[in-house]
Amino acid sequence: MEIFEVILLMLLAVFISNVLNRFLPSIAVPLIQVVLGIVLAIPLTDHSLELSPELFLLLFIAPILFNDGVNVDKKAIWRERKSILSLSIGLVFITVGLLGGFIHLLLPSLPLAAAFALAAALAPTDAVAVSALAEKVKVPHKIRHTLEGESLINDASGLVSFQFAVAALLTGTFSLAHASITFILISIGGIALGALLSLLKILLMKRLRALGIENSVSFILMEVLLPFLIFVIAENVGVNGILAVVSGGIVHSLAYRKFNPEIAQMKLLSRNTWSVITFSLNGIVFVLLGTQLPKILQTILRDQQLSLFILFGYIAAITFALLALRFAWIIFFNNFKNTTETVGKQRIKDTLLYTISGVRGTITLVSVLSLPLFLSDGTPFAGRDLLLFIAAGVILTTLLLANFTLQFFAPKNSYAFVANDHTWEIEMLRDVKRELRKHRTTDNKRVIGRVIKMYNDRIFSLTSDKEMNNKERKIRQLIMEWQLENTIELVKKDQVRIQLAFPFLRRLNKRLYRLTKQKKYRVQAFYGRLMKRYLHGLHLKPLTFEERKEQRKILLQLNGQYVTEKLKMLRVGEFSPELVEAFLLNYERMGGYGLHGEALHHLHEWIDFALHTERTFIHTAFEKGELTRIEMKQYRENLLAIESSLQLQN
Repeated sequence: MEIFEVILLMLLAVFISNVLNRFLPSIAVPLIQVVLGIVLAIPLTDHSLELSPELFLLLFIAPILFNDGVNVDKKAIWRERKSILSLSIGLVFITVGLLGGFIHLLLPSLPLAAAFALAAALAPTDAVAVSALAEKVKVPHKIRHTLEGESLINDASGLVSFQFAVAALLTGTFSLAHASITFILISIGGIALGALLSLLKILLMKRLRALGIENSVSFILMEVLLPFLIFVIAENVGVNGILAVVSGGIVHSLAYRKFNPEIAQMKLLSRNTWSVITFSLNGIVFVLLGTQLPKILQTILRDQQLSLFILFGYIAAITFALLALRFAWIIFFNNFKNTTETVGKQRIKDTLLYTISGVRGTITLVSVLSLPLFLSDGTPFAGRDLLLFIAAGVILTTLLLANFTLQFFAPKNSYAFVANDHTWEIEMLRDVKRELRKHRTTDNKRVIGRVIKMYNDRIFSLTSDKEMNNKERKIRQLIMEWQLENTIELVKKDQVRIQLAFPFLRRLNKRLYRLTKQKKYRVQAFYGRLMKRYLHGLHLKPLTFEERKEQRKILLQLNGQYVTEKLKMLRVGEFSPELVEAFLLNYERMGGYGLHGEALHHLHEWIDFALHTERTFIHTAFEKGELTRIEMKQYRENLLAIESSLQLQN
């Protein structure tokens, strides 16, 4: 029960971090999660979440890397393979060697293998952070693809190096030749095994579909279990489980290449499921770090007799060395440009962009958290807390650097996707409505009106509730006043009998008073005004049932025509076009009936036309540079969700 409560509190902190990020968009989510973790450390003083290193790797690394493999842009990785391999393999091994030696010189009390383990943990960059960078600044496509590909592959190479360093720490022996051969063999074996297991899963699902078994929930459950199965099987066989889950994810993404309604719905369900899982896992790691930082800092200050100044000096020195190595590697191995430019401000600027974008994150944190608590002889690993604190400091430093300095090396994204700014989307939806109106005829007027109403509802959902409520109250007041005015005029002209109009006028008057609280709409004022001004000289005659039915029809029809004319005469800009159009469509439908049969068939056709038009507008905006790739992907996912929802309703 205690463990469940701790996990529940951490998940709550992850949720709160996402909410706070909406109000503090300039602060990275991991930073907020660490702070929330520190706050959580107070109620969790007497509680802790202890996981074995092997279980930690299984629970966090396997699903995160599998999902990265599924979502990575394979074509872009192949296109930028030279630069990606240079950064993700060459730079990682250089970092482990040189940075490990530097850490050992800086901290001679640490075993050499422990210094190399910390360097290996710090070598991989963070894929989530890299993706978030494109939302804030205009990272060129080539650089972004290189960074994303690097973050995927160097996760594997860095973690493999980390495992070798930890093995050397535990055994006290290390052979470079043996390690190199072993690395090649277990890497090839891991890649092959992961691909094979994913392929077997795809074939199994295909066979089940051929037997008529189409259970999306079961298929998604199998997909979620797959990375854990791959990792466990790979580790038991003796090959690299990390590379196995990466290759398994890449192969698994091929299952969604075929396009049909069932696959589209599965893809949407899979993407939504994995987005929740990966966000939760990434978040828990940083919250967990925050909960442990106060205790770790206290232990270091007490046992190792180090001052805060010295600790922060270590963090600054190691961060500087890490980024300096990255800068030097990129500047001397200039294979990221298709130009012959060797000097100049632009090259330095791009190199700094590559360097600062190398943010450390979840993989680094999971690696150091998986460090053994005890050495092979059973003695506690005294340097574990120090390594964890330094790694956390480097992660936070690189996050802060990227947050506040990237804008100096890449222009701000003027079209960045802002959660509360839907200006472009609203205008795009209005363009779709304009296209629908161009095709409106007398025959399809009601059907297209239904589709336009759907788009109005979407626009309403993107508009400020407070602003919409105030405008809606105002236009409802105007409409009721027009109805009151028109009904009284119809009574005076004897087009509508007072016996029918009276209860209608009374209801309108009550609604207007509740809405406006104006004295002229009070009950006494209503009766006095009606008797003195409008009913003088009128002769009341009883109405038959047929007469009352006919009079009601006339009143609704003439009221609707009058209000429609008034709505069309409203000054442009006084109310949103969607609000006016919503009431216009409502009055145009007065006296009509629902859509059935052939009309419903045409409705679906016009919905398809509208969604196709919307997709075209999104693609055109991306081609013109008005949308980033992330924004385009988000809008397309929204469209896919709408299409899937409509299919489920049919």
